[in-house]
Amino acid sequence: MSTLFPWFDWPSTAVPSSLNQPILPGWSFLTVNEANSSAPDTEKRIVAQDSYGRQIGRLMDVVEILVREAEKTNPDLSGDKCVQDLADLKARIDEAKAEAQKIRQDRLIEDLLALKRQDGGKFAAVMKAVSLP
Repeated sequence: MSTLFPWFDWPSTAVPSSLNQPILPGWSFLTVNEANSSAPDTEKRIVAQDSYGRQIGRLMDVVEILVREAEKTNPDLSGDKCVQDLADLKARIDEAKAEAQKIRQDRLIEDLLALKRQDGGKFAAVMKAVSLP
C-alpha cells in the first residue's frame, strides 16, 4: 500500500485474495489416462466417435431384446427387480430423449417462422432445400 496515496491501493481491498469458482457446476469431465485405462489413446479415439452414453444406450437396447426373448421361456423374469429397474431406467431415458427432441423441433419451428418474417426469399429457399417427397 502506498503511504503517499493510500486510496491508490483500493483494488486489493475490492478483490478477494483467493477466488475459486467452478465454471460449470455439476459438470465433470472424464480423464482417460494410464491409471484408469490399459489403452488410453484407443479409448479416447472410441469415445470421440461414440460417447459412453451412446455405447451404453446400444447395450441397453440389446439387453431389452434379450430379456424379451428370455421372458418367452421364463415369464417370471419380468418380475425380477433388476430387470424392472433397467426397464424403468430405459423408460426415463427414452422420455428425456423425446422431450429433448420436442424442444429441438419447437426451436426449429420458431427459427423458421422468424426467418419467414425477416426474409421471405431465404425462407422459401430453406423450405425448398428441405422439401421431402
